[in-house]
Amino acid sequence: QDLGARAIRAKIPNLPWPARVRDAMSVWPPMIAFFGGGVPKVVYELMPELSPPKALLASVFLYNMPHMVRGYLRGKVATLNASSPNTQLEEVAKDETYGDLIMRAQWTHKNGLESFPVFAAGVIAATVAGVERRIVGKLAAFHLLTRCAYSALYMGGGTSEQAGYGRAVVWMLSLLSSCQLLKLAADASK
Repeated sequence: QDLGARAIRAKIPNLPWPARVRDAMSVWPPMIAFFGGGVPKVVYELMPELSPPKALLASVFLYNMPHMVRGYLRGKVATLNASSPNTQLEEVAKDETYGDLIMRAQWTHKNGLESFPVFAAGVIAATVAGVERRIVGKLAAFHLLTRCAYSALYMGGGTSEQAGYGRAVVWMLSLLSSCQLLKLAADASK
């Protein structure tokens, strides 16, 4: 550990360091966007321009993709129990071969469901407010790229601390792009 990190941790002694970072993660992106920050233009300009409806449809696909992976793997372990799928999920999670990946796919799917409303609100609000379509399309593409990275890191990145920090960074970037879209909409609506 470098001395800078130790000094920061010493100033907030009540919680272990990872807990402090994790607990603050949800607050940083909206605060950054509120004060005019966001994904740097030089970064989002590298993205392709997507139409808002295509971006929303792609997001629906991305948050459901882990659900399909989970369903496929569950089919390797057991026959679908449509009358009690959540109970069955708990059972197949114990499978030595696929259990961990099944649960990782489930958690990735749930995270995608949680991120979609903010993204959809950002895309729709920015579009309705008249934010330049090119900017909306490029920020939406950036969001989708970070969601792809998040899914790959969560389902295939392992359980190391480094993988966890990688997921946290791309998750924060995806939320930042959504919040940036909302801020652009708010500014355009003045």
